[in-house]
Amino acid sequence: MANNLKDNFLNALKATYKAYNIYGARSSKKLIAIHSWFAKEIILGLDKSYSVKSLGNDGEYVIEGKYYPKTVDITVFFSSKPIVTLSFKFVTSNYAQNSNNYFENLLGETANIRRVGVGFVHFLVLRGYAPYYDKAGGNKRGKLKKIETLSEHQIKKYVELFKDLDFPHKPDLLGIAVVDFDDNAEPYFTDLTKLGLKEDTIKMLQNEFSVETFIEKVRALCQLKK
Repeated sequence: MANNLKDNFLNALKATYKAYNIYGARSSKKLIAIHSWFAKEIILGLDKSYSVKSLGNDGEYVIEGKYYPKTVDITVFFSSKPIVTLSFKFVTSNYAQNSNNYFENLLGETANIRRVGVGFVHFLVLRGYAPYYDKAGGNKRGKLKKIETLSEHQIKKYVELFKDLDFPHKPDLLGIAVVDFDDNAEPYFTDLTKLGLKEDTIKMLQNEFSVETFIEKVRALCQLKK
């Protein structure tokens, strides 16, 4: 079951990556496959009192947050009431220069939604070896300058957030997958032991942050929040 889930996750990510290369980074079309997969996988383990909305599955939903309305990636409902939202981020390139911005945006988004009593979970997909491109106009991709290896420093802030107390800025659940793509654009889980990460960090990525654990705990959170 776990292997099937991981394989299906990679297949959805493959479709997402293909759409990203066709439509560009700013198009929402690139996210339909992976958002639909999360939505359908979560609801699969819940009874008929639950429903879900996402791109490719009845459309996105706008949550009236504590500070501002927010269009969320995936929303789970119980008896038509929103109870849990899922935020998804797939960083395909130039991660190092944007790493802190992504993290700070996550903290704000989390607090905005959790402060109105709705559960908030986040899943992040990173590349073990991320291309770094020059800037280009519009939706175009610039020249490849280098390949950046994912570092302990870049992962550490998420580990520390996971260990933090239950403050409003901390997601109810956090998941992280580190993947790369072969020459045929086939995704695979990166060998974490080759990235120079600490042993404890590797264990967290393989266990607490894994896609299998994440899906299981999201379903449990939905049952808790109903």
